[in-house]
Amino acid sequence: MKFLVLVFDGLRADHVTPELMPNLSRLAGEGVHFPESRSVFPSETRVNQASLITGCHPARHGLVANKFHAPELRPGEMFNTANYEQLDAATKVGRLLDMPSLAERLRAAGGSLAVAGCGTPGGNRLLNLDALDHGEVNVSLHGPARSATPDALAAMVERIGPVPRASLPNSAQLAWLADAYMDFLVPEVDPTVAIVWFSEPDGSYHYRGVGSRAARAAITACDRELGRLLAWIDGRDINLVVLSDHGHLSTLGGPVGLPAKLARAGLGTDVDAVAGLCGSLYLNGADPDPVCRWLRQQDWCGPVFARGEIDGALPLAAANLDHPRAGDIVFVLAQSMAAANGAPAGVGRHDNGDIPTGCGMHGGLTLAELNNVLVLSGPAFGDARRDETPAGIVDVAPTLLTLLGLPNQGMDGRDLLAPAGPATGQRHATGAHTLTTRQVDGTVYLDRTITE
Repeated sequence: MKFLVLVFDGLRADHVTPELMPNLSRLAGEGVHFPESRSVFPSETRVNQASLITGCHPARHGLVANKFHAPELRPGEMFNTANYEQLDAATKVGRLLDMPSLAERLRAAGGSLAVAGCGTPGGNRLLNLDALDHGEVNVSLHGPARSATPDALAAMVERIGPVPRASLPNSAQLAWLADAYMDFLVPEVDPTVAIVWFSEPDGSYHYRGVGSRAARAAITACDRELGRLLAWIDGRDINLVVLSDHGHLSTLGGPVGLPAKLARAGLGTDVDAVAGLCGSLYLNGADPDPVCRWLRQQDWCGPVFARGEIDGALPLAAANLDHPRAGDIVFVLAQSMAAANGAPAGVGRHDNGDIPTGCGMHGGLTLAELNNVLVLSGPAFGDARRDETPAGIVDVAPTLLTLLGLPNQGMDGRDLLAPAGPATGQRHATGAHTLTTRQVDGTVYLDRTITE
């Protein structure tokens, strides 16, 4: 039994339409479709990549944001998980993930995980951190210096041809990756599980806009490569998981400029800040109450989370983020499910200087970001059905391991093919913000935040 996990980075669930994605729309109807699937919070890529491969929430796997404070891994400065060199250095001084990865669990039973992708070099490495040490494949289209297994990339190039230049939309690289799976990974490597990570439509959402012509072209390109893969897989004993790690919303205005605002408020000298649509503050012993109070007074700030009981803040544990590496205060910039700029619903403030005004961003707690795509197809998954039970990215690894007859103990996620109990809901409220969650058989899924 073999599996392909095909990831369309950032794909919004409401962009899976017969017009834009006829192949994925048909697959959702013929396979097992989970329309109520959710990413984890923060709805950022590397956080969700870690949840994909561990079956756990950030509170347990420890990769709590795209950038975070981890002095045991990178003393003196914030750790940027997109950076290949920082990630590589971190693997030499400590354990990045607190929980066993899918690669480790497969390897222990004689299986293997292969990775090929064109997302960030750090994210690609994260999916199988020690592939080189175990003779497995982890290839990034950012080149041999940012591929964990450069010899495998060289062999792919010899078989398929040179890697195309990256572009927006990144159609040529998506086609190259599909060829690499069909012409190299399966016939030459034959992994138990392969993860193929497409950088689109995330890149086009970010830099051209969620409702842009480029984003539509990127979505169409993803679907076209899915169609080629489906035709090739037909008749082979390969089961397919198609998912996205998160969705996107459209940004409003320019960057908030958090560090400058902290300084003007007299808080900058005590606090280390990680800015973004989802921000983190490390207080270095400072009193959290005045910081939370100041944040709640800002019209650009949305829900605030804190460790412990802080007036006006939601608990980090409610968002499955209560890990020592998380900020003492984590907050989401103001956002809503309104529509703007001709794009689908979902808008918010941001603090990323390289994102053009009005283009896409993610990291927060709207349905536009949390509702990810999840479709299972193949003989291992059984008959077609639309399953509206809450599900999520944390469920992928435990489901695959169960099908392979391997243990999945210690994971937060559940086997999606096992009979599910009823879903129960919970509300966590403070001030103007309410976080709702749903639980199925012990697995907690974020639902959304509501601004009163």
